[in-house]
Amino acid sequence: MAQGGTIAQRITDLIGATYNTEAAYEGDLINAAINEIADMLPDDVLLKYSAVGVQQVAADVANGYNIEDKKVLKVMRRDSSVDRECAPLSFTQYQKAADSTSIYQATNFSPVYTIDYNNNTPILRIRPNCTDSNKGFIYCFSYASGDNEGKTQATINSDLNLPTNIIHAIALKSSVNILKAYISNQVQDEEDIELMQMISTQMQLLEKDFMTEMQRYLSQVKPEGE
Repeated sequence: MAQGGTIAQRITDLIGATYNTEAAYEGDLINAAINEIADMLPDDVLLKYSAVGVQQVAADVANGYNIEDKKVLKVMRRDSSVDRECAPLSFTQYQKAADSTSIYQATNFSPVYTIDYNNNTPILRIRPNCTDSNKGFIYCFSYASGDNEGKTQATINSDLNLPTNIIHAIALKSSVNILKAYISNQVQDEEDIELMQMISTQMQLLEKDFMTEMQRYLSQVKPEGE
């Protein structure tokens, strides 16, 4: 009995070996599944598997940090030896945090951050400004892109920064996305209605299995008392 299959092999087990010819851009549909699952997971779970926080020092103040295709999980600023979590603010409120005469001014004890969308690029900025001694630390999840069909349970942690036992959910959701694309293509081509009904039923069952799998996982990571 084989174990440790790739995402592609698991999809093949669920919907057949021709999945990569039934959807023109199956890689995009797999990445969409990965990213949807990431958005369903609590930030604390993603933090557990995220890469080391990106440091911000004095030289980074002018440019900030580009978070395009990233999900911000947590932003910290170091005050001497104490790391303090930065509160998220709208850009308007963030401007007030720079005003030394305002009660909303950000301090070493109450740091803040915002996302600046000037020039159509999302830039994360921290106040008070980071320095070489009072560094900022930005923790993000990078959304999946590129070819991930060959990822296995052993590599989705190191390569995608996701928990290893979420791979079955990825295969299920990817299969649903691929079948949806297949049905859409076939309906436009007016293919066999009875076949489409069978595939639609299979897709609905896989969608149900996916939600069950996610509920199973999320019930394991739910904080006590919730």
